[in-house]
Amino acid sequence: MALPALDQPLVQRGLPVTPSRWDPATPLVANLEEAGAGIESTRLWLVLRRFFLLVADAIQDERPATAEKLRRASPHWIRHAHATHALARGAELIMVRDNRRHASISTTSAYLHSDEVRRTLQFDQAFEARKV
Repeated sequence: MALPALDQPLVQRGLPVTPSRWDPATPLVANLEEAGAGIESTRLWLVLRRFFLLVADAIQDERPATAEKLRRASPHWIRHAHATHALARGAELIMVRDNRRHASISTTSAYLHSDEVRRTLQFDQAFEARKV
């Protein structure tokens, strides 16, 4: 279900859906007013924020607690959720750090559960001591 949803905007823009044929310079989210251009980060933030609010309104009666969380959500929430879920499903801490472009592994460690954080930091300290 997710893959066709991701392919559709590419097809509509006349772009290939095969990753090996993607042009790295092509914007991920197109600007509807300017062919070949992407949207600014502030515009994406506003679109996602509006989406969260619309969904919150739609589910308010059935899921009020979830609706309230969505009203407080921001696009950064998606970034945080991705890191948390990736680590919980076995992604390596270093890979998540690199994908998030964190300078320090300690920053990425914030997305681990407390026992994982303690274990990771102990190993980091042990291996840092060996580098000296």
